[in-house]
Amino acid sequence: MTGWRLYLAARGTVAAIAVSVGALLLVLASGVTVFEVRLVATEIPRFTPVWELVPVLLAAALPALLVSRLASWEHTQHRRLRTRAATVAVAAVTIPASIPWVAQFRLPDDARWVDITCNVALFAAVALVATCVFGRLAGPAVALMAYVGTIGVQQLSPALAARLPVSGARTNLQPHPWPTLVVVLVAVAAWTLTLGRSRWTARRTRHD
Repeated sequence: MTGWRLYLAARGTVAAIAVSVGALLLVLASGVTVFEVRLVATEIPRFTPVWELVPVLLAAALPALLVSRLASWEHTQHRRLRTRAATVAVAAVTIPASIPWVAQFRLPDDARWVDITCNVALFAAVALVATCVFGRLAGPAVALMAYVGTIGVQQLSPALAARLPVSGARTNLQPHPWPTLVVVLVAVAAWTLTLGRSRWTARRTRHD
């Protein structure tokens, strides 16, 4: 348990817990607040609720806060490190994705929270892979660009948006649990095998 106690006491882990609690409280306090994104005047705006936006922002940040700062020699087949990495990866997806589920108890019955939960889980998985591949600084930026880019596609090309496993376009308002689950499993596996840092990232960042 010593390893877990040290990890839980690390600044990044403490910050991750604090940010997660803050995100949940913000979503609960915001209630039914929804932002309208309109990139095309003739298109129906993309309605982005706070219970999606805030969890996605949290999902982008969590992997960067939770990744262990391991020296290169620690990237071995150590079973306990891999178990911890898998636990962290699952938490990095589950915590943001659970916020829309909690929020729905304060939302109207017709609020779209099931598909929003799938959206958040999908972008949490993207954040895991991006942080693993590009590092703690670039990873969150890549995840956020993927989210913003998806919203752009939903506004600019509804026909293409209908084929994406992301809800939000007027042509695509249903949840996508199975594609999301596949992406999440791949992301968790990648994070577990690399301990949150690919070989390229580990060589580039060394002992950061």
